[in-house]
Order: sequence, then C-alpha cells, then structure tokens
Amino acid sequence: MSVDTPARRVSKKAPWHYKRPRGQVLALTLTAWLGSQTIFLLLTAAIIGACAAYGAILFRWLIQLINRLAYPAGIALAELSQLPWYKIMLVPAVGGLVVGPLIYFLAREARGHGVPEVMDAVANNEGKIRPRVAVVKILASAISIGVGAAVGREGPIVQIGSSIGSSLGQFLRIDTRNLRMLVGCGAAAGIAATFNAPIAGAIFAIEVILGVGTIRMFTPLVVSSVVATAISRHYLGDVPAFEIPEYSMVSGWELLLYVLLGGIAALVGVGFSRGLYWVEDLWDRLPMHEAAKPALGGVALGALALAFPHVMGVGYETIGLVLGDGRQLGVTMLLGVFVAKMAATHLSLGAGFSGGVFAPSLFLGAVVGAAFGVSVHTIMPAGLVAPSGAYALVAMGAVVAAATHAPLTSILIVFEMSGDYSIMLPLMMSCFIASTISLRLSHESIYTLKLARRGTRLHGSDHGDIMRTESTDAHMRAVTATLSLQSSLSQIVELALKIDNPTLYVTAADGTLRGLIHQRDIRSLVREERDLEGLALASDLMSPARNRAKPSDSLADTLKNLTDSGLDDLPVTDEDNRLLGTISRHEIIAHYNRETLRRDSGRLVFVERNANNAAAGDVIELPPGGVDRVIVTAEMAGQSLRELDWRAQHGVNVLGVRGASADGVLRVPDPDEQLVEGDELIVSGPALALTASHELDDHSR
Repeated sequence: MSVDTPARRVSKKAPWHYKRPRGQVLALTLTAWLGSQTIFLLLTAAIIGACAAYGAILFRWLIQLINRLAYPAGIALAELSQLPWYKIMLVPAVGGLVVGPLIYFLAREARGHGVPEVMDAVANNEGKIRPRVAVVKILASAISIGVGAAVGREGPIVQIGSSIGSSLGQFLRIDTRNLRMLVGCGAAAGIAATFNAPIAGAIFAIEVILGVGTIRMFTPLVVSSVVATAISRHYLGDVPAFEIPEYSMVSGWELLLYVLLGGIAALVGVGFSRGLYWVEDLWDRLPMHEAAKPALGGVALGALALAFPHVMGVGYETIGLVLGDGRQLGVTMLLGVFVAKMAATHLSLGAGFSGGVFAPSLFLGAVVGAAFGVSVHTIMPAGLVAPSGAYALVAMGAVVAAATHAPLTSILIVFEMSGDYSIMLPLMMSCFIASTISLRLSHESIYTLKLARRGTRLHGSDHGDIMRTESTDAHMRAVTATLSLQSSLSQIVELALKIDNPTLYVTAADGTLRGLIHQRDIRSLVREERDLEGLALASDLMSPARNRAKPSDSLADTLKNLTDSGLDDLPVTDEDNRLLGTISRHEIIAHYNRETLRRDSGRLVFVERNANNAAAGDVIELPPGGVDRVIVTAEMAGQSLRELDWRAQHGVNVLGVRGASADGVLRVPDPDEQLVEGDELIVSGPALALTASHELDDHSR
C-alpha cells in the first residue's frame, strides 16, 4: 500500500524534473570510471587529435578532388602555362561564385584565414565555437584552394580542429578553463597533422591560440598533437612537407648576414600584415553584395596569374624550387614572384575567399630569402656563404615569426620540416630578430590585428576576460553625499567622518564634478588648525579630478587608470562630466579574486550589496558531482523549491538563484520563494543520483 506523501503529490503537480545533459553524464561517468579528471582530459585530447587528423585528411582530399575537377591537367606550373587565358581567369571566378554565398549565408566566421576567430573564441567566448563552422570552413577553403586562390590550408585546418575540440567539450559540458584547453588541442592537432610537426603543433597552441601555457596544459596538447601526427603519417606517409637539402652555416661571418636577413623578414612580415587589411578595407568599400565579391576577386586573381602562375594555390611547388636552388629563377624573377604572391594573397582574402596566411608567409619568406641568398653569392667570395636555399629556409621561419609574433612556433616548424640541426643557430637568430623588430613596428600580429580593428582585445591569462569583458558601471558604488564649491571646512570634516570613503567629491549645482578632496589632506589640516570655521572652502582645498572612469570602461582599463593616478578610488562620470558614482581598487581586485576562485576551485560565491552598493560575498564549497545551471521554465514558474522537492526525489540540491530581472547577483535560495520564469538555478548532486534521475524522469512522463 503506497503512502501519498506531500512529495508525491507535488510531483504530480510539477511534471518538470531536473535532467542533466547526456554529455555531462557521460563525462562524469568516464571520470569516475577512470578515477581522475586528468586522465579523462587526456583521453578527450586524444579523441580530439584523432578527429582533427581525419578532418585534415578529409580537407586535403577535398582540395585534391576540386583541383582535379577545376584543372584536369593539374595546377603545376608547367600545366598552368599550357592553359588558355580565359580558363585561368574563369575557374577562380566560378569558385568565388560558390564560396561567396556559402560563407555569407551559413557561417561568416569561415571567411578569411580563421585563426583570429579561434583566438577570439578562446579569449572572449569561453572557447565556444559553433559546430557548423568546421563544416563550412572545410567546404569553403577546399573550394578556394582547389580553384587556385592564393591562400594556405593550415589556417582552415586549425579552425577545423579547434571547432572539433570546442564542439566535443561543449557536448561533455566541460568547464570554461578546460574547454579553452580542448580548443587549443584541436589547433595543435591541426598544425601537427599538416606539417608532420607534433612539437610545433603544441607550441603553436600555447604561443598563438591560448596565449599562456603551463605543464598541466601542455600535456594534453602534446597528446593531441602526437595522435594527430601518427594518424597523418599512417595515411599520408612519414615525409616532410618540403624536400629540403641539408644546409649548414659555412662561416661564422654569415651570422651578420642572417641578422640582416632577420631585419628584412621583419619588414616583409609587417608589410604583409598591414597590406592585407588595407586591401580588405578597399574591398569592404566596394559597392556590391558581399556574396558576389569573391567572384570578382577570382577574375582579378586569374589576370595576375597570367603573368605569374606561381601565385596560384598554396605554392608549395615554388617553395620547393627555391629551397633547392633559387638561381634557377634569378633575382629579378624572384622579386617579381614575391610582389605578385603578396598581391594575390591580399586579393584572395580581401575579396572573401577562405584560407590561411601561414603558407603564404612561408612562400614570401622562401622567395625573399632566396633572392637575398642569390644576391649575396654575387657579392661575397665563393665558399664563404651557404647556398641560396639556406637563406630561403631561414627566411621562411623569420617571415612567419614576424607576421605571427610566434618565433618559437616558426623555429620548430622549420626545424621539424628540415630535420637539420645544423641550421638551427642562424634560424633562431633570424626568427627572434624578425619577431623583435616586428613587435617594435607593430604591437599586433597578423592574427590580432584583425581583432583589434573591430575593437576586440585578447588577454594573456585564463581569467583576462574577467577584467576585459565586465564594465565599470556594474561594480561602481553610488556617492551618497557630495560637497559644493562653497562648503566650509567644518562641513567637509563632518562629511568625512560620516562616510567610509577615502575621497570626497566636489560638484557644481548641475551635478558636474569639479574636484576632489582626500581624507589625508583633511587630517593634516585639522591637526594644524583648531578653529574650523571660516578658514577655507571646498573650492580652496580641492584638487582637480584628472583621472576619471567612464561607465563603459572595462575593469582592466579602470584598474590601469587607478594605477596611473596613484589613487585608491576613481570618480565615474558620464560624457557631460556628471558624477555617477565611484569605484575603488579594492572592489575591482576583490571581484577578480571571487571570480577566479569560482572558476578554478569549483566554489560558489554569493554576493550581497550593502547600503552603499558595495559588494560583499560568502564562499561555500560545492558538494561532489559537479555544478549545472537550470533556467526556470513556464511549468516551474510559480512554484517554490520546497514544492519541487528535487532533493528528496533526485538528490539534487539548489545552491543558488540568479534572478532574471534583478542585477544578476547570485543569492542564497529561499525554499518558500516562488520561482520566476527565466530565473537561473545553480544545482548540484552526486553523479549516480543525477544519472538515475533520467530514469525517474522517463517513468514520470
């Protein structure tokens, strides 16, 4: 005989039950079975590496398929020279007609070289990338490269791998910090599979994508890179990306030449980066639909290829040619190919084709390095300098280092491609010189410049987004009382004793800020004078408010402003200089510490505001089983947590409530408070109880 308990009566009234997503249940179950979250993350990194490797193989197969359809005789230099002029111009235009609408209507993140979008997702979107980006990127980039657009395949493979890592991490409901790391695993696997360079892949993820690296983070990146490299070698063979003769430094005097080459590479890298976005601006101002621009760009690209067929496609054939012996082309031809390739890449990406900038950077470095080497051979005595191919090899890494501001990645990629340790000394010298000079000329790399132009900034730590993405107005305190210009010293002292703030603000009748008075100045004046009446007015004692914060300023900018001013708090004013509130260094740092604690240690921080709108909080440890967020639905609205009784039915605890219509502050739940549709509930429970709740849900429906 069953007893009709209150909980059972409530469950009939409330058919909605908490149901943990399947991906998270899988993650929790695997973690419990493996006995360690570290082992679970390594397994996930290996899966991402395998998926990214197969994505890279599929991508290369699609390029070859489209290339055979577009150019049945092939896209090698000899075959291109035999084609009629109209076909060289027509094929890229037809490809542009397909690529333009594909990107514009399905995933605009797939336009261009892709790596900046991955960096933005890691820094500012918690590592979340739409799954469809990988599919659109594969198709758009394969068509672009297949029809001859002057772009690389490395950037698309990085975006594909990163999208795979992000999608798997989101399905498993991985926390933000580890989700970013999984995105980096996908990027590392993409580079490793492309260049047969597992170490360079891991370093690329740290140096370019994540911007920060630890031993804890490095291990999954290496696992992902190694798995991707092993699969790539199985299908594509254990061969380097380029066939490179063995080179070495002939004389110690050559180091001076490599220093000069590093400076030239820096100018090439910066010019390549700046020119790319200058050309993009020209295309953006062109009065035609975005989806149609790649077709026009294809026509222009074909016209350029009539004079210099070397610019078509990725350009690995030309790179291999100049690495062997640049004298076959001659200095004049090499410089002509250099200018044509840079223009073709700018044209392709500016018009809207999809592809990377890594291979074009390698191409430009190889060609300019070969031209430098050939020139040196005509000037220097025979036997004192290495062959021109050695300078081409070093310049490849140096130009990439200058363009990407990633010297370690550049060094390792060239080293793993060549397998020759004897060239490492000039390679390291040129890469670091090129990177240093390019940083002096431009603080932004070819990747970050794209983001900076649209107002997006990246951050150098896992928690940089805490300071960059939150605005000052969300954390400022209201100023309860101010002084007028005519306030007497006794009134100033009275207000200073009444409020708990190191600074008093002087405002005009219309609320505009006129100046500020520090409490320390008042104390020193009081010690010197006993008669407080009629000695001075606020207008005499105030200092000008040179440093002010705006409501829209990020916390990072406000903290820098505080540091520059040497003050403990800043006034927050609007565009008309009216005083809106104040914000202190202590409040900013306290907020950062609370958020860091919440993200890193699995704790919840409940925040309350006092009468002055100052933040104060309590921290509680979370029970085992993880934390999830549940949005209150229409069926749940109007009921209390006591009525839902999730703890008795499923072992799920509600730890906090974030109101939909309030200021977004997390508060301790009241069991008898009626829930409002759109409220966010922070819930937790043991993994087994949450898994079992699926069965209860299914039987109760």
